[in-house]
Amino acid sequence: MKLLSLLLCCFIAMKSCGTVDGSKQNHTSVDSETSQIPTENMITFEYTATTRGSYHKIRVIKNMIVVSKKRGKPGAPVILEASEWEKLKNLLESVPLDDIKTLKAPSKHFAFDGAAKASLKMTSNEKTYVTPPFDHGNPPQTIAPLVKELLSISENIE
Repeated sequence: MKLLSLLLCCFIAMKSCGTVDGSKQNHTSVDSETSQIPTENMITFEYTATTRGSYHKIRVIKNMIVVSKKRGKPGAPVILEASEWEKLKNLLESVPLDDIKTLKAPSKHFAFDGAAKASLKMTSNEKTYVTPPFDHGNPPQTIAPLVKELLSISENIE
């Protein structure tokens, strides 16, 4: 009798766990359908330039920019003007994102501390694209206008 009641309890527990999992699956499918809708909120830019003694990071998310001058200490967020955001989006459209990882740096002075080592990371529609390292101030031609605009915006807010 004890064995029968134990098996019955286990069966009921398994059955109730199955209904919980089924409800999670329904929510997951709804979430995945809505996540495929492209939105502007999913575009971010992150430019980092580092050496042994300096650090400079610019992070742009829609209408906000954060500039960090020290590792682990983000600066205060500043609201971007709509025109600046639009310019960044337009520059991003001219960049072939799938070819970003194969870009060649025009020079490699960062390899021997001749320049800060820089990289650009962009996220668009939940995909992240990262450039190979290049010299701060001398980006590959493909991303040069975008890098120049990011640096210009960050200098104007400081």
